Amino acid sequence: MQSEFVIALFAWVAAHPGWMNAVVFITALAESLTIVGVIIPGALVMFSLGALIGLGHLEFWSAYWWSALGAVAGDAISFWIGRVFHQGVRRVWPFTKHPELITRSEEFFRKHGGKGVVFGRFFGPVRGTIPTVAGMMDMTWRNFMVANVISAILWAPAYLIPGMAFGASLEIASRVAGRLVVLILIIVALLWVTTWLVKHLARLFQIHATDWLQRFYAWSRNRRFIGPISASLLDPAQGEARGLATVAVLLLGGVVLTSLSLSAAGQQLPSGLDQSLYHFFQELRTPWADALMVFTAELGDYQVILPLSLVVFGWLVWRRNSAAARHWLMALGFGMATNLLFQWLLPVASPSEMGQGIPGYSFPSSHATFSTLAFGFLAVLIAREIPLARRWIVYLAAAFMIVPIAFARLYLGVHWLTDTLAGLCLGLIWVAALGLAYNRHAGTGPIHWRGLLAYSVVALLITDLLHVSVDFRADMQRYRPEPIRQMQARDQWWQGGWRQLPQQRMDFRGNRRQDFVLQWAGSQEELEQRLREAGWKPAPTADLKGILLWLSPQVELRELPVLPQVHDGSEDDVRLVYYGANPKTRWVLRFWDIGVRLRDGNQPIWIGSVSQQKLEPQMRLFTFAVDDPQTRAPADLLTPAWQGLRTQVVKGANPNERITLIAD
Repeated sequence: MQSEFVIALFAWVAAHPGWMNAVVFITALAESLTIVGVIIPGALVMFSLGALIGLGHLEFWSAYWWSALGAVAGDAISFWIGRVFHQGVRRVWPFTKHPELITRSEEFFRKHGGKGVVFGRFFGPVRGTIPTVAGMMDMTWRNFMVANVISAILWAPAYLIPGMAFGASLEIASRVAGRLVVLILIIVALLWVTTWLVKHLARLFQIHATDWLQRFYAWSRNRRFIGPISASLLDPAQGEARGLATVAVLLLGGVVLTSLSLSAAGQQLPSGLDQSLYHFFQELRTPWADALMVFTAELGDYQVILPLSLVVFGWLVWRRNSAAARHWLMALGFGMATNLLFQWLLPVASPSEMGQGIPGYSFPSSHATFSTLAFGFLAVLIAREIPLARRWIVYLAAAFMIVPIAFARLYLGVHWLTDTLAGLCLGLIWVAALGLAYNRHAGTGPIHWRGLLAYSVVALLITDLLHVSVDFRADMQRYRPEPIRQMQARDQWWQGGWRQLPQQRMDFRGNRRQDFVLQWAGSQEELEQRLREAGWKPAPTADLKGILLWLSPQVELRELPVLPQVHDGSEDDVRLVYYGANPKTRWVLRFWDIGVRLRDGNQPIWIGSVSQQKLEPQMRLFTFAVDDPQTRAPADLLTPAWQGLRTQVVKGANPNERITLIAD
């Protein structure tokens, strides 16, 4: 949400070019100041500016030079503060409460010298304080300004370009479907929140975990029920089996009692929130996103998780890490137990099965639970062997496997939100209990974590590639939304039934993007053959070569790909182009099969749109082919294709457009 607010704010200011340069300059200056820069998220600000450039709201070179100039001025002021106040800077907030900010920068500066001014601008922990420390340590103005200017010139594009790529991707996605933009923003926000939570929670537990465990153990020692459990888990002199068994029984029993209590209270699953979120994600469905989500969801299938688990167990046994192998079996055993128990006791139909009344899934999601157990405890095994300061990276890598898998299954309608969250929580609690017991007890010797990581990654890649090669097409078909079939008589369609067909391209939340001006009753083969004979050609596809041509400021329109467009979650089935006398424009014709059939002959009815595309250079770096919504197709553009056929021109919902009906 913070990044969206920043982008929205800059977009508003971008409407006033005179103010925009001042905003860019002041933002870069403030981000570089010694105290303000510690608070302001400089990377986020510059990324947001880059996104606005990619979206076409800002001019690149203007933003680049003003941000570099602001960075030079901000660092110069910070250096002057250090030169004037020297050690007095330590007595100013926030350095009074966080003296390590200055200490860390001093160590960095001593290690790198004058080059530290250049490197420090790109190094987050010392970004806001390295110029001040350089001044405190009496670096000369001349040497500092040389390093300052060089670093600012390099720093601005390093932070703007990723944002520009993100903004350009949103611009391209919006031309395919607005729902694709919404999905991209949701995924980016989800990954950002995941990173923030894992990073901060890991650091929080690193600082306080030992103290918290000692206090809890001291408090629980004299408790009749909790005391033996905590002693079993925390006391290295006692075995952990009793404590882990008790925690497992409590977890499973708690889930069963919670589900039964909800049922007794009349609160059946799925809840209203579950169904609302399901329908929301169904509105975001696009063929491109479906393919990505199916691929992601398959990472958590048993065809991948089970072989990976066997490889990890075999490697631990081979390396004679018996304690780790034993705890790994406990993680897998708990996952299998929950799968069998909850499918038997708490069957809940998945979203895709609700319409068929097939109760084949459970609460909580055994899929989410097992994925969390496998990737989560693997992260525990590896993180234990690396330095404390870098362990959060391992946990983040595990989270970047678990969270996307869970999200993909929500998107595809395989699970409800409630049973997914319950499965994630159940798996996390058990991983935490296992990790606590594993790390606290004697006999858990060191693991060669590099070998474990290498074998795990190789096993994951091989099993996933095999699974995708065998089952991807079947899964795409299985997860594809079922089309709604409609039947009309030919005379009914011709005399007024055409009004029941979509007359505008539907996007996210019913947003209408483009008029449909054609309705064709017949086969796709005959349609394409007639159009080719009339001079239409297959549209250039968006392959790797065509996408790379976007990076060329000088390219012919004939070479640029025609991006697909989405109507109500379905990609266009027919995509053709026509080149006239003007080499800088072309006509694009698209048709969709919307599932409507004629009763006589079961012929499909296709709906189509016609638009003119032209070259649009952006930032003198990219060249796109964009639709011109103001240009209408001439009446004789498609007439040769319909010779010998029955046609009728009718007035649609949009008074400025006419719809042509074509039938044999």
